[in-house]
Order: sequence, then C-alpha cells, then structure tokens
Amino acid sequence: MSRLGLLLCAPYAVFILACVGIVSLGAGDDASQLVFLQLPIAGQLVVVQALGLGRAIAFLSWPDAYGLLVMPVFVLLYAVGGLCEWALARRRGPAPAHSAPDPGRLSAGSARPR
Repeated sequence: MSRLGLLLCAPYAVFILACVGIVSLGAGDDASQLVFLQLPIAGQLVVVQALGLGRAIAFLSWPDAYGLLVMPVFVLLYAVGGLCEWALARRRGPAPAHSAPDPGRLSAGSARPR
C-alpha cells in the first residue's frame, strides 16, 4: 500500500466531499450549486471536451459523471504516489554492507593485520 498515493488522494477526496456537502446543504441558488458540483471534475471536463466527447457525457447524471470522471483521477494519483515511493526507495538503495576483515591477512596471535 502506498502511503504517498493515499496522501495524494486525500485532499482531492476532501475537496469533493466539501463541494458535494455544500450543494446538499442547499446553500446558494441553482447556479452556485451547479458550480460547486462542477468544481471537482472541472479538469476532467476540459479533457473530455478537448477530446470531442462532450456530447457523450451530456446525458449523464451527476453521480454517473463523478463515477466516470473521478475514479480515474484517484487511480492516477495513487499510481503517481506509488511510483514516487518506488523511485525514492530505489534511489536510496540498501545500506552499504561492511565487509568482515579477511582472516588470511590476520596473524594467528593478533587481531590486527601486519
């Protein structure tokens, strides 16, 4: 389990919960509620529009749109965190091993080489 991946996913999850919570409390008018619903998936909506798939998602409900657009972001964030952890662990590498002194170089009566 990647701790960094979870750490990257957590702020996005809190942001989504805050925006949906504001909408579910009924704060503001319909236009502001629409903005709060769109904020967590705004980046994904831009990518979908750039790919020309805007009509394909126009008929999705908000829960379906969140399921379709949010889950890949969580997977991507978790994967980036996992890859960063892997790269850092690989860069650190194992601790250097200390080699034992060569017994052939020691004399029979002393512990120091001559």
